[in-house]
Amino acid sequence: MKMARIVFFGTPEFASTALLALAADARTDVAAVVTAPDKPAGRGLQVKASHVGQTAQDLGIPVLKPEKLRDSGFLADLAQYDADLFVVVAFRMLPEAIWAMPPKGTFNVHASLLPDYRGAAPIQWSIANGDTVTGVTTFLLNDRIDEGEILRQEKLEIGPNEALASLYERLMHAGAALAVETIHGLMEGKWVSQPQIPGPQARLAPKIYPPFGHLELLKTLPSIHHRIRACDPFPGASFHLEEAGKERIKLFQSEMINDCISTDYTHSIELIISDEGMQLTQGEGVLQIHEIQWPGKRKMDTKAFLRGFRLRGKFALKR
Repeated sequence: MKMARIVFFGTPEFASTALLALAADARTDVAAVVTAPDKPAGRGLQVKASHVGQTAQDLGIPVLKPEKLRDSGFLADLAQYDADLFVVVAFRMLPEAIWAMPPKGTFNVHASLLPDYRGAAPIQWSIANGDTVTGVTTFLLNDRIDEGEILRQEKLEIGPNEALASLYERLMHAGAALAVETIHGLMEGKWVSQPQIPGPQARLAPKIYPPFGHLELLKTLPSIHHRIRACDPFPGASFHLEEAGKERIKLFQSEMINDCISTDYTHSIELIISDEGMQLTQGEGVLQIHEIQWPGKRKMDTKAFLRGFRLRGKFALKR
């Protein structure tokens, strides 16, 4: 089989894992990488390359960092690489002048089972909605976000207490492997793309904003458990407790101990702080909190934190 010559588009760590897999594949030649321009980062605001940009530099792969994707100079540089395929992982929307350039097309790796969870935050929303199954999809780009024809998909189960960090890691590696498989199939002419047909149950995955992690906006203990998982480790699900001051308390590593709650959810949600730990309750339901970040403190094991914390009692989770 002819070696696939590709240009890779991506920016964050999620994309770097795919780039490493493609660079290591004996049947793929990564001719160049396109990533976001360098930006100030950290406390000193030093200008740094993106995660993908640094990975490409370490691999010795040429890197393009266009400010504008429609810039004629950038498009001319891109065309000179004479790629068979463009591969996109966690990058901004591409204009047709780019995605239509390579003869075998441009495909994207997306962290959901499309057409479910089109959008910027599919992993967070799948956990927040209490899903037990998710996956990764490769699909051909077109002029609509996440709506191109599907090439390949792989399903992954979500653990009942699995948090964002764990699922992100597993999907990141599954997406990298699927990208390699997709390239091989396209070069061999094996894959026939299938149009997306969104059913009535297909959900969107919009960008995450701060209120996403505000637990007092939720009405049930299971939904709070899922939201804590979806925000762990970042940005952290939180609530306001008057006894703690004006800042919000962040909760991590939750575990359902007893989810036998009345189906009408008429019971209020309460926070119980005792010598044994910290729990959220609703009716007979109990949610154990294993890690906490009190305002102005570092994240700690809950029992260790409570050894130096005097507040005890039962408190309502107020909306």
